[in-house]
Amino acid sequence: MSKIFKIVFTILLITNNSCSNGQSKQDCQDMLDDNLALLEYLLNNDKNVATDFKEMQAAFNDQPYKKENKTKFDESYHFRRGYPPITEYIYPNTYIKLKFDRFNIAYTLDSDYPFTMDFINNIDQAIFKLKKIYFMDGTIQDQEIKVIDKIVSAEFGDQTLILPGTKPIKSFDYSMETHLNKEVNYEITQVGQRIETSAGRIEVIHCSDGYVRIKTAGPMRHLVKILAMDEKGRLLTTVSNEQRSAYKKEDLRMLIANMEQVKVLLDKGEITATEVHQQFSSKKLNAELAGLTDSLFLTQYFVADFKKASILFWDNAKEVKQVYERNSADQSPSRPEDFYEACSCAIAQDKKSELYGLIGLDGNWIIEPRFLELKAQWGTNGLFWALTDADEKWIEYVFDKENKKLIKTRE
Repeated sequence: MSKIFKIVFTILLITNNSCSNGQSKQDCQDMLDDNLALLEYLLNNDKNVATDFKEMQAAFNDQPYKKENKTKFDESYHFRRGYPPITEYIYPNTYIKLKFDRFNIAYTLDSDYPFTMDFINNIDQAIFKLKKIYFMDGTIQDQEIKVIDKIVSAEFGDQTLILPGTKPIKSFDYSMETHLNKEVNYEITQVGQRIETSAGRIEVIHCSDGYVRIKTAGPMRHLVKILAMDEKGRLLTTVSNEQRSAYKKEDLRMLIANMEQVKVLLDKGEITATEVHQQFSSKKLNAELAGLTDSLFLTQYFVADFKKASILFWDNAKEVKQVYERNSADQSPSRPEDFYEACSCAIAQDKKSELYGLIGLDGNWIIEPRFLELKAQWGTNGLFWALTDADEKWIEYVFDKENKKLIKTRE
């Protein structure tokens, strides 16, 4: 929101408050003048020139060029550590859960990867497949398995696969496949340029002095991105983005004509101040404008003026298949599987009794399921905490790897 608009809007609020509490004729005339000033500002919105972003540009002097991610999708960065795939051993089945944070993916993709909201909008239809499973005993299962997709909320998603009778797993390769909108690049040639797309028209309003302003339909806001380059073809860093509502000029001119006529009637005493407030207050005007929004002005400010600019558009009528591949071990620096491999065992739950015990690398029980709870102390070889029916508190055990026994150390 520009400084001019903030000032006008603040004046409108102050005037509206005084006008609603037994205001004078002059108060209402001032209110009408403020309303007219706002309408004139909106009428000429496509002509306004940005003059107040020089300080923002100065803050980016040390990073004038945007470093685009031209390499393969950076899984270790976009899939944040702390959200690792979880492998639970529940015999006779093993559950593998592929988990990711949808919100963080949307945020990081927006700044570092060309597929922004388009990625997040298509994630529900993603297909997950296990490519290869690496077991702790050194064997490998090289057979592709499709994962059942189970989205649990708008923010977090768990994809769950059930593998019958599986041995303890060290890691697994998997892929995520989704269809994304096709990327189309339109070069900006001049002010007034009109670009017809499958989602609607894009009109270039301004393209110099370090910023580009376009006018487009509201639903297209997430399908459009503006790029600017210097004389060497390097992409300039974006300083900020701005979005404003746009209106049909004939609608604004009609509102202006009505407001001017009311001023004349008020001056002649043919309408009261109360009637003016009830019908033409800033609150009423803003409500009416909300219903008249025709499109949007989208403005992108850059660290400096540019040699060439273009519009990146994600065509929602054309799709391309995108596949991301990774290994489960990449997501977490301290993994339960590392602990289990060192101990040559893993915690497992018996599906029938729901009790916990330990299984060996071959997937067979070495400590029969007899605990209500059993947890490993990561970072300490062979140390476990357990709870049984007879226990009133957690008891510490150490695992004797050679004799395959849990030995109580302290309560």
